[in-house]
Amino acid sequence: MNNSHSLIPFTIAMGHWITEYRLVSAIVGGGAVVFVLRAIKTVKDRRDSNRIYEVLRRLAEDGQHTFRSSGRISGITNLTQSRISELCIKHPHIERKEHEAHVLRVVN
Repeated sequence: MNNSHSLIPFTIAMGHWITEYRLVSAIVGGGAVVFVLRAIKTVKDRRDSNRIYEVLRRLAEDGQHTFRSSGRISGITNLTQSRISELCIKHPHIERKEHEAHVLRVVN
């Protein structure tokens, strides 16, 4: 009988350890998921930003039309106008026309 009573504290201690380990695992796993999703978003943002930049750069080569509408860019890149605006705000070489948020150009 003494042996079974001495296992109770051990069992309780193991239960606490497993519970704590699950919490740590959940936190680490959740952090890993957030990290992976953020990395995927960053890669997609960079890819789409580069597509927009290349379209604007090619269209500006003729020298006649430096500004292009996000509608025109959307038709070429198959990105939504809101996505184009979101990415162009962050891009260091793309500028929006003053007072016209959806008109963009490449700057050097």
